[in-house]
Amino acid sequence: MSKRDDCLGMLPGQDGMDALEPFPLHFHWLVDDLHICAGPPTNGQLWCLNVDVWRPATGEGECMLWDATTPWGVVHRDPRSSTIMSVVPGPRARDLLVVAEQGIGDIVQQLRYIRPVAAHFSRTRIQCRPELHRFIRRQNLQVEPVSHEQVLADPPKAQVPLMRMGALCADPEQGAAYLTAQRRPAAGRRGLRVGLNWSASRSGVASGIKSIPLSMLEPLLAGHPDIAWVSVQWGDDERLLMQQPWAASVQACGQGVSDVADLADLIASLDLLITIDSAPAHLAGALGIPVWTLLTQPCSWRWGLDSPQTDLYRCMRLFRQTDLHAWPELLGRVSHVLKSVKTTAGALSGPVTGDLTERSGLQRLSMANTDRISLTGLLEICGQDASLRAAFVERPLEFLARHGVSLQSRDYRQLNQVFKAMVDFHGGFSWCWPLNSLQSSSFNTTVTS
Repeated sequence: MSKRDDCLGMLPGQDGMDALEPFPLHFHWLVDDLHICAGPPTNGQLWCLNVDVWRPATGEGECMLWDATTPWGVVHRDPRSSTIMSVVPGPRARDLLVVAEQGIGDIVQQLRYIRPVAAHFSRTRIQCRPELHRFIRRQNLQVEPVSHEQVLADPPKAQVPLMRMGALCADPEQGAAYLTAQRRPAAGRRGLRVGLNWSASRSGVASGIKSIPLSMLEPLLAGHPDIAWVSVQWGDDERLLMQQPWAASVQACGQGVSDVADLADLIASLDLLITIDSAPAHLAGALGIPVWTLLTQPCSWRWGLDSPQTDLYRCMRLFRQTDLHAWPELLGRVSHVLKSVKTTAGALSGPVTGDLTERSGLQRLSMANTDRISLTGLLEICGQDASLRAAFVERPLEFLARHGVSLQSRDYRQLNQVFKAMVDFHGGFSWCWPLNSLQSSSFNTTVTS
C-alpha cells in the first residue's frame, strides 16, 4: 500500500480510488510521514472539513479547517472556539475583527477582501504585525490596524480569520492592483531597473526550500550588465550579497527598509521584480508592478500546478522548478526570457505563454458518459491528465460542476474525496504549514481512532 493510500478507510483487499466509495465521514491516510484525518467541521461550516495533521515521529501536529470554496486557504482551527470560523457579513451595527496571524505575504494577498466585507460593519479592525500598520493606514481600506493588546482591551462583537475572507465574498479585484505606494523616481537611473529578492524569512515556513543560494545569482547578474539591479532583500541577507565581488554593481536598498510601507515604496520604483515566493512577490502583485515569481517544486497550493500565470495578480509571471532545488535551470530560463523582453515594451508582466486549458483532457472526458459520471470516475480521469489536474485544483467545485458532478455543502464523504485529490494532485502539502508541539492528548486520539 502506498503512503498516500487510505490507512483505515479502505475495504479489505481493495486499493485505488474505486475502493473509496463511499468515503467514511472521518477519513484517515498517510502523506509521507504525516498522518491526516479529515472529517465534518465541529461548527457546521458549509463546504468545510476539519483537517488534523499529526507527525508521529515528533509528536507535532496542527488542527486546521479546509474550505472547498477557497481551496488553497487552509487555516488554523482553534478547537476551543465555535464562532471564529463562522462569521458572515451582518448588520452594520456589528463590530468585526479580522485576525491576521499569517506572514506578511498572506496578509497582503488577503487585503483585497477587506473593503467589501468592511462595508457590512460599523467598525472593522485587523489584528496584525506592527510592521504592517503604517502601510495599511495609507490604504483606503476602511479598516483600523490594531495590536493584540488593543483587542484584549476592546473585544470585538465578531471575528474572522484573514485567510477565510475569500469565503465571505468573491475576489473584487479579479487580479487588478488594489494597493498603492509612493512611486519615487530613482536617482541616477540607467537602463531597466530590476529588483531582486532571493531569501525567505528564516522564521517563515519552508525558508530553506524557498530561498535561492546566494552564489546561484552570479550568472544571472553577469548575463545582464546593462540592467540596474536593486536588492529589495529585507534583513541581514543583503549584507551577505554585498560581500560578494560579483555583486558590486547591485544597489543595496533593503537596509533602508524599516517596515512594509518602506518596502512597498521601494518596489514601486522598479520596472520589474524577480523574487521567490515571499512577501515582496505579493506586494508587487498588489501594487501592479511587473513581478516574476520563482516557485519551488512542489509549491504553495495557491499557485496551482503548471500555469505561468495566476488569477491573484495580472502583473505576475510564474516560473517553476522542474525538480526540488533545481534553481540553476530555473534561473537560466529566467535569464533567457529577460533577454527576450528587455527591448519589448509591455512584455515584462503577464504570462509567458497562453492560458492553460483543459483541451488535452477533453478527449478522455468525451469517452466517458459525462451525464452519468461519478465524482470517483471524474477524479480518476483527472489523475491521468496533467491539464485536467491543473484545472481541478484551481477551482475544484466549479470544475466538477462544469463536468456534471454536483456536490452538496454538507456531503462530507464527497468533500473528503475532493480534499484527498487536492493533496494527491499537489504531491502533498506538509511543507506549506508549520506543525506545532501538541499540548493536548485529545488530538492523538482523534487522528489515530
